[in-house]
Amino acid sequence: MTSRIILAATLALGTAGAALADVKVNTPGASVDTPAGPVDINVDVGSSMKPTEAWIGRAVYSSDGKNVGEVAAISGDSVYVDVGGFLGIGESRVLLDNGNLEAVQPDRITLKMTEAEVKSLPPTSAEKN
Repeated sequence: MTSRIILAATLALGTAGAALADVKVNTPGASVDTPAGPVDINVDVGSSMKPTEAWIGRAVYSSDGKNVGEVAAISGDSVYVDVGGFLGIGESRVLLDNGNLEAVQPDRITLKMTEAEVKSLPPTSAEKN
């Protein structure tokens, strides 16, 4: 309840009288940054969020802000990511567990690993689609 009050106050201050949408944040670990422009929602994955099929195709970024690939498949609490290559040629598939994930956003998954750490992971034997 307190987080909803703080969110409402932050939205009211950030929009300075503009029309407000009804925003509810019911995800543990979610934070809302409200500058004068659009609202960005960042969800801290932690150990409570399970990867879903909706993540497939989503861009994957390293902790140092580099686009390292995209989600190729989900297996339980793990995510298969196609890394490197160009237009599907020369890429390798790596397996990341839930502990490697930092945040989930509508357009990307952010990892707790740097680009160099991701590229040094061994390829998995998982068959590519």
